[in-house]
Amino acid sequence: MTKEERRLAAFRRRLLIVVGCLGGAALFFFLGFLVAGRPALRSFESSRPPVYRPDFVVRQSWSREDLIKVLNRLEKKLANSQPAKVIDRHWEIMHNGAHEWIRVRLQGEYQDLENLAQVLDAYRALLLRDFNLRILIHLDRSSGTLKLLILDGEEVVVVGSFIPASEELIAGPEPGRPQLAIVIDDLGHSLESAAKFAALPLPLTFAVFPMLENSLKVAAYFADYNRDIILHAPMEPRGYPSVNPGPGALLCSMGDEELSAVFVEDLQFLPGIIGVNNHMGSRLTADPQKMAQVMKILRGRNLFFLDSRTIADSVAYKRAVEAGIPALQRDVFLDNVQDVEHIVEQIKALIEVARVKGSAIGIGHPYPETMTALGFLPEMASQAGVEVVALREFVSLQPEQVEQ
Repeated sequence: MTKEERRLAAFRRRLLIVVGCLGGAALFFFLGFLVAGRPALRSFESSRPPVYRPDFVVRQSWSREDLIKVLNRLEKKLANSQPAKVIDRHWEIMHNGAHEWIRVRLQGEYQDLENLAQVLDAYRALLLRDFNLRILIHLDRSSGTLKLLILDGEEVVVVGSFIPASEELIAGPEPGRPQLAIVIDDLGHSLESAAKFAALPLPLTFAVFPMLENSLKVAAYFADYNRDIILHAPMEPRGYPSVNPGPGALLCSMGDEELSAVFVEDLQFLPGIIGVNNHMGSRLTADPQKMAQVMKILRGRNLFFLDSRTIADSVAYKRAVEAGIPALQRDVFLDNVQDVEHIVEQIKALIEVARVKGSAIGIGHPYPETMTALGFLPEMASQAGVEVVALREFVSLQPEQVEQ
């Protein structure tokens, strides 16, 4: 081998060593990336927030300790201003299928009715902020009684009743018998379903969609059986356009003229309606300007408006009252869960609301489970001393204090 050949061979060996080292280093770093990357990838995936599902509701089971905190805060506020005192607490275990929670019945006395009402109204904001609870307050001045409900979503967790500390303060007639009314929404798809609900021996009110293929047939069927119908007006939800409220919908993007034209067409589509309630509408009913326009169109038509309250900050009821339109609000949704036992428990909650407020409105849907559960309503209402009436009976009722 010549000197030149030996030099080339040595160069090739050095080159192979360098390439081998570089290749080994690259392989080492690649394997290290894979090993280190897998846990990091899993950690990233597990930290992602869950996909939002608007039909998923987290239910909280209230323990005795939870309710003690709530009630202690309430009693502290009462004691500081001395408008009232709690004289009895009665704890009950409630069931909703497999779900269980505690409910408390309070009995109390007051010295200063106006002060008590103000304290409870101030307590409303604290409940929402610290405990995610809401309170309904009803003041019956004729009997000198103040009643309240504290609700966790749809469940009644506290029932309270305060009476004067002195019997001499009680004056006026006995309060009337509590009443409740039920509306069945989402009708117009099926005549068969409508006929089954019309056959129930209850004074139900039926909310019918406009513009569906069977809407007029369904409305005519109810008219033949002298059943009350209202327009179930589709309104834009927060999930629009992924969530479609259906034909004849009122949308936030519409100008006043277009919105008026669509709503008038909806109103004229169904003959014989006595009122209107909203289908969906979580976005539109929270828009003060749009709801003022809706009520402007509704004014003078001899119709009432029922706010379905598909969202807590709906302004539909307030705008209807401001426009001079007879207005109502939904108290309890009966069948967000399509289970007979759940719906029966919701009917119990509706009865509780009626006993406290004097009146209550429930909304259900044309599900077989709802029809089965409603079969128990007459006996349940009778045992509770509550009368089931048609929704039209509430049109002239204006509660003294409504939930804000």
